[in-house]
Amino acid sequence: RKFAVVRTPRSVYAAVPGRNKFRPQQRTPIPNFTLAGDWTSQKFLGSMEGAVLAGKLAAEVIVDKLTGVEPKGEKAIMDSVVKAAEAKTARDPPGLRGDDALVFGGGAEFNQNNKQQLVAIDPEQVKPSAEETAAAV
Repeated sequence: RKFAVVRTPRSVYAAVPGRNKFRPQQRTPIPNFTLAGDWTSQKFLGSMEGAVLAGKLAAEVIVDKLTGVEPKGEKAIMDSVVKAAEAKTARDPPGLRGDDALVFGGGAEFNQNNKQQLVAIDPEQVKPSAEETAAAV
């Protein structure tokens, strides 16, 4: 035998009526921010097929915006979701301190100052490789 049937109980959520209204669409009100993933609004359940379709739909949103095509109908955000969001208070993410670019997700460059800090903390990370040492000779 060169096949096997794999059964994974509860591998997807229950497809009950009305569940899709809580899934966000790919287009968001935030400029230059588009969602993709099997959890977004698309016709499949949470699955690989759903993730692929959501990626395609997200790409369509981006292309439509770049080519000036009017967006398709906007999906309303459920009132219960809006009320729950309004009730939340903003908190600093755990484990992130300071105001440098790494805390905010990028934009940092590895310059001399960063290198000196890294050497002080963990010199092994900036130790030259064997190829770099041979090239310097």
